Amino acid sequence: MVAVVNSFKGGDGSCVRAKHECKCHSVPLRSQEVYVTLCQLSRVRYPALVVTRAEHRHRTLLALSDAATATFEEFGPQASIEQVAERAGMARRTVYRWVETRDDLVFIHPRLWLEHFDEAIAEVTDRPMRERVLHGIRRVSEVIDSDPERVIRAMTVAMENPELMRGYATVNQAWIDRISAEVHQDPTTRHERLRARVLGAAIMGAIDAALVEWIATEPRPLLVDLVDEGLEHLAPILDVK
Repeated sequence: MVAVVNSFKGGDGSCVRAKHECKCHSVPLRSQEVYVTLCQLSRVRYPALVVTRAEHRHRTLLALSDAATATFEEFGPQASIEQVAERAGMARRTVYRWVETRDDLVFIHPRLWLEHFDEAIAEVTDRPMRERVLHGIRRVSEVIDSDPERVIRAMTVAMENPELMRGYATVNQAWIDRISAEVHQDPTTRHERLRARVLGAAIMGAIDAALVEWIATEPRPLLVDLVDEGLEHLAPILDVK
C-alpha cells in the first residue's frame, strides 16, 4: 500500500520552502528514496520523513485490528470480513492484502510483536542465546504494557470465540519457529533441531501463560513482570538467573 504524505515540516514546524518549491508535497511515497530524490531535484534540504512505509503499515494493521475487534464484539464469530472492512473503511479486497483469513484478524497484534522482537534481538546479537531471547521477549512485554487495552480486547474476543482460534495456531507457530531459530541459529543435527523446537515451544508456553494470567488478574500487573516470573520456571533448561 502506498503511503501518502500531505505535507512536510521544517524544524520550526512550517512547511519547507525554497527558491523552487519542494515537489514532495502530497506525493505518494513508495520508498524513502523517492522522497529524497524529489527533494534533491528541487534543491531543497529534505526534512525527516513524516510517515515511512513501515509506519504506515503498522498504523494500518492496528486500525484493522481495532475494527475487527469491535466487529467481533458486536456480532460474535459470525461477523464477516465485509463487516470488518466496512468498519475499517477499506474494501474487502484490501483487507485480504493484510491478512490471509478472517481468523487472522484478531491476531494482528502478535504478528506485530514479532517485529519488535526482531528489533530487540538485533541490538544484542553478540550476547548468548538466553540473553538475546529474554531481551526480545521483555521488549515485546513493554510494548504491550504501553497500550494494554487494545491487546486485552483482542485477546478477550479470541478466547471467547473458539471458532477464531485457527488464527492463533498460525501466529503461535510463527512465534515458536522464530524463537527456535534464535535458540539454534543454524542447527545441523537432529538433536539440535529437536532441542531448538522444544525450547521454542516451552518459552512460548511461558509467554502464553503470562498473558492469560495478566488478563485475569485485577488490579492488572505489568506483563513484563509476569513474563519474567514465568520464564524463571524454565531456568533449569534455559539457565536463566
